[in-house]
Amino acid sequence: MLVNSSNLKKYKNKYFSILGDSISTFQGVSVPKDAVFYDTDKKLASGVTTADDTWWGIVINALGGKLLVNNSISGSTVTGNKYYKYESYGCSDERTSRLGTDCMNPDVIIVYLGTNDWGHAIKIAYDPASGGEKRGAFESAYQIMLEKIIKKYPTAEIWCFTPATSFCSSIGSFEFPYYCGGWHISEYCKVIRDCAEKFGCRLIELFNDKEPFDTIDGFHPNKDGMKKLAENVLSSL
Repeated sequence: MLVNSSNLKKYKNKYFSILGDSISTFQGVSVPKDAVFYDTDKKLASGVTTADDTWWGIVINALGGKLLVNNSISGSTVTGNKYYKYESYGCSDERTSRLGTDCMNPDVIIVYLGTNDWGHAIKIAYDPASGGEKRGAFESAYQIMLEKIIKKYPTAEIWCFTPATSFCSSIGSFEFPYYCGGWHISEYCKVIRDCAEKFGCRLIELFNDKEPFDTIDGFHPNKDGMKKLAENVLSSL
């Protein structure tokens, strides 16, 4: 995949870190090592057999960049609460502080989270009257996450991805469920757009006017789906 736009040449030799969920995991690359979706079996089933087959591998290679840290955990959300056994959620100190190494910080941080929040029908807005935690609502949790990332990595350019739609060519009856628990995926996308604008981050639009990607199960990309995701990322840039 070729990228000819001159304004993208600035990413050549830059270091990229990823804060993601199962879609961005890859055995042997993403950390923590025991929380990957794309393990040995899933690699074979999906055809995503090398890191270069992943959406992020394709994007980073197309831009001439380098991967620094892939901090992606299968099933992770942006939101979290006190009942979580460990800080796997995106707005946690654990996740937001592990996007660099001991000797290097990333030039670009990619945040591809929100799909699981929608899938679990996490409420959008924080209601003080409910007695809950701010990190338990999607909008406030996303803001907390960006605040922590910016504080930890003030020189990094942050890319915020809206969740993408998908299909499954091997399951003809699959229909993408735009609503989960009464919440439409577009409501989570709006929060991400608003937060990206508020905090001066770069929005990578994967929802509006973007083709869905092919999957092995309705949600996790196969090799062709990874290519489509990468194309949509690069076209958004």
